[in-house]
Amino acid sequence: MQRRSREVAEQFVKPNDRLTSFERLQIYNQQYWWRLLGSIREDFRGTLAVLGERKFERLAVAYLESFGSQSWNLRDLGQGLEAYAREHPEATAPHTALALDMIRVEWARVIAFDGPEKPRLNPQRLGGNAEKLRVGLQPYVTLLELTYPIDKMLARMRKRAMESSSNAVSASTARRTLRLTSQPESQPVHIAVHRVDLIVYYKRLEAPAYRLLVALRDGHTLSDACAAAFGDDVPEDAPAQIQGWFATWMRLGWLTR
Repeated sequence: MQRRSREVAEQFVKPNDRLTSFERLQIYNQQYWWRLLGSIREDFRGTLAVLGERKFERLAVAYLESFGSQSWNLRDLGQGLEAYAREHPEATAPHTALALDMIRVEWARVIAFDGPEKPRLNPQRLGGNAEKLRVGLQPYVTLLELTYPIDKMLARMRKRAMESSSNAVSASTARRTLRLTSQPESQPVHIAVHRVDLIVYYKRLEAPAYRLLVALRDGHTLSDACAAAFGDDVPEDAPAQIQGWFATWMRLGWLTR
């Protein structure tokens, strides 16, 4: 097999005075592999902090060996990591639930950073028949229901990273591996991962607002989406709440047609 590889390498790679064609190809292959691992590490720094260096590296290697790169764009490299982690819970145990939440948020961050944007909804279009009107959500906005306060954990990680880069922190502290841990919240955490001026944000949502946005995203009419927000328990100030939510979402540019 190696002989065959050497023969193929000689057809495409020129040797030099120090390395054979096969040896030069091996170097390129190793550099490419480290580039993939580095990309996964950069996109999932929170997951790394949850699992620790060794366990994260084993997860990343196993994932890449199973899926490899499916796109010319390194941005897409981690798109199957959540599915792989769900199929192989032993790879993230004993922090599987927390790791899955973190992976979902970090992949949503990738989408939010450079996902496509559609023309924003004209506010005047909201004045139509709500029973027929359909309002969409920007492709770069991801709605998530989580068990753990991942947004707060990532904020804590950024703060620690900033502190470790300051002159006030010793070199030994800066080299120490950052670890993240958390207890699950008593109620589901609803967030929207989005961007404003090329900066990614995590916005918490009230449960009814989350349900309304999910319904809009899934193609329901505005009328049905508003009904899904509260179900059978509609508060007296529901119209005011919905009006306030839409004012915020329009300002952020989340809504489209």
